Amino acid sequence: YGEEIRRLFDPADDPGRRRIPLAELVVYNAEKHVSQLKFQARTLPVERDEFSLVVYIDGACRGNGTRNARSSYGVYFGPDSPYNANGLIDNAAPQTSTRAEIEALAEALKIIQAVCATDFKLQQITIATDSSYLVDAMSKHVGGWIERGGLGSRGKAVAHYDRLKALHELLDEMEYGDDGGIVVQFWRIERSMSSAADALANA
Repeated sequence: YGEEIRRLFDPADDPGRRRIPLAELVVYNAEKHVSQLKFQARTLPVERDEFSLVVYIDGACRGNGTRNARSSYGVYFGPDSPYNANGLIDNAAPQTSTRAEIEALAEALKIIQAVCATDFKLQQITIATDSSYLVDAMSKHVGGWIERGGLGSRGKAVAHYDRLKALHELLDEMEYGDDGGIVVQFWRIERSMSSAADALANA
């Protein structure tokens, strides 16, 4: 499903970013209160990509797998950013760590839409998460799941399908809708890079 693969961000595959050390790739823009990617065009100096926005998300679940499980999310735009958010997920939703990651994405997209509505320059959005499940679901699998009516490749019902489908449709709306032009990609990062979002989710 090539249409979906383009939602996958990997700096190693990006000519303008592959030479920038990973630890230096993201920089905080204190004026805009958001994190942004750096960019390097050929032999020119490294500069901040003014069209970019990087958001770190994480989900947590205390007592995962037990009757008393309680899930929460964290959304991190940068140090002391007013856009940072955290909270408990809806009581009616499954209280699992996987669902917490999905709801972290949902909350992030709400905030991103509000931020982008006041700053039209921000068009290239990168969602950074240590959840391989979420990255693969949104960048590789969701299109096939929709084609099969919510079934996986082996014919089994996909967990959280309705929520994932709704988020997929929201991403399409953000990109192709009347107020579109916002492209969202997913970046699988190491847990060590997700510590701030993790701290918010566990606060």
